[in-house]
Amino acid sequence: MKALRFLLISLTALLLLAALVAPGLIGPRVEETLQQELANQPNVEVTGYQRSWFGAEVVTQLKGKDGATEVLSEIQHGPVLFTESGPRIGVIYSKTRLSGQQLEPALRHQLEAYYGPIGTGVEHSPLLLETLVATDNRVINTLHLLPIDRNEGDQGLRFKGAEIQLVTDYQGQQQDSRFELGEFVRMDGHREALYLQSATGDFKLDGDGAGTLQVSLPLVRANNDSGPLELRDVTADYTGELVAARTLKVQTNITLPEIQSATPASSLTQQLNLPAIGYDDLHHYLYTLLLTPSAERSWPQVFDRPLKMQQQLDIETANGPVQLQMDVDWQGMPRKRQANDKLFWMDALNGEANINAAEQALMQSPAIMQAHTLKQYGLLIENNGELTMHVQLDRGNLVVNGQPLPADLFMLAMLGSF
Repeated sequence: MKALRFLLISLTALLLLAALVAPGLIGPRVEETLQQELANQPNVEVTGYQRSWFGAEVVTQLKGKDGATEVLSEIQHGPVLFTESGPRIGVIYSKTRLSGQQLEPALRHQLEAYYGPIGTGVEHSPLLLETLVATDNRVINTLHLLPIDRNEGDQGLRFKGAEIQLVTDYQGQQQDSRFELGEFVRMDGHREALYLQSATGDFKLDGDGAGTLQVSLPLVRANNDSGPLELRDVTADYTGELVAARTLKVQTNITLPEIQSATPASSLTQQLNLPAIGYDDLHHYLYTLLLTPSAERSWPQVFDRPLKMQQQLDIETANGPVQLQMDVDWQGMPRKRQANDKLFWMDALNGEANINAAEQALMQSPAIMQAHTLKQYGLLIENNGELTMHVQLDRGNLVVNGQPLPADLFMLAMLGSF
């Protein structure tokens, strides 16, 4: 009995000794690997690194288009790791937060619009990234967006938080990844301005943007001056394929199968294809269209970069269907222009568009003025209650329904300025 007790005590002591000694042996290797990985990232700079026996603290700057964002990482060395969800066995566990002292302006603007002013300490960070390097060839990255419950004046905002989990193997190959978005409510006085029911999605995306993404939104409600809007069973799909160095083929599909609103629209499907877009151009359009507030958006700046795009839009309405097909080859905003030439940008645009719509659908839509003018001048052709138009543009040379047409006259008709 004494021998068994001695054996158990000895085994416990050995395990405790291993738990104490192992972090000191793992630490230097962790530091070496981390520095090697970060050295290969051109937009990442380590500005501080302090290692202890059981872990380390790292200060990193992530360089963006208009500035840098500073983050602080607290790293634990295995084998025993104390995570947010309890003790785990693994190699590395880290928690990364925004320091708050330095944020890229666009990122700060977006975060503070929801979370309010962000302090300088990591305890004020609205984002938390957990990274666990497990012992089963898995690296689990979990990004937490913290909940929100704010009231300012007659404006209210509630958000139950979100969790995005990216799982890879040790070589960086993605395994199973998912995200969950909590319920979101924005109140305007006593009126519900926006409501998003809890949503889910899954994705398999490489670091180069190739892969797939699927999002499902069970219910979206909105109220504004145009009246109430309700969407059910919304889905969005993304597929990216690497077709050349730093160049992606992007396909997206958005489906709104059930629309209830003040407009006659009852469903909508949009398919968008970018056959070849470089990383810099894609980043530009995402930044200027999604991250720049609409009040600060400059359309000449947005369309400064080249873009090739094919789009198909199908809308079902109470008055019949509307279809729009576009194939655009945009060369980017020209640097040279002739004096008093307001349509100089057309010289950099090739493409064609097809419009097919039930006459009543267009004549009872917000585009009624443009539709009436285009029909009056024979640009929208009517046939058995259907309106059609085919437009071709080749570096400023415009052809509508097979007939050449001065571009300035066409733009006047489109704007309803005849």
